[in-house]
Amino acid sequence: MSDSFLIYDGRNRLFRAVARRVERFSGTVRLVPWRAAPARRFFEAQFGDHVFAFALIDPDADAVHVGTRTVRRLLRDRGVPEVVVAGAERAYAAAGDRFGRLVHGRAPADIDGTFPIADAARPHLGSLRRECSAAACTPSGSETGR
Repeated sequence: MSDSFLIYDGRNRLFRAVARRVERFSGTVRLVPWRAAPARRFFEAQFGDHVFAFALIDPDADAVHVGTRTVRRLLRDRGVPEVVVAGAERAYAAAGDRFGRLVHGRAPADIDGTFPIADAARPHLGSLRRECSAAACTPSGSETGR
């Protein structure tokens, strides 16, 4: 079983805290800041130039979860009750657009769901594995945190 990759906006303190909490409770999720070169290359190949606050790449399932599906997958896989999962999904869906415009200057991608890993993105999984070890993945630019 290989690790999943939680891609997150490391410039945002709240998102860094959420990502680290996920990491603490999961031995199989690697944190990768959105601005890390391997993450940017993967998402450019998978979706083009889109912004997500969180995305989960699951190589074993050959899937990429984005939007509310990332929230659902992360919480449900950790045994969080369904009522809490549903509430978190609603909150993410309601606040995501406004938050994205404020933080990123544009709305997050209008893409929500679970998608197969695109053939064009598949080669970038290797660089995610190599460059984003369990210890760290170096962001590019001014992003803080892992």
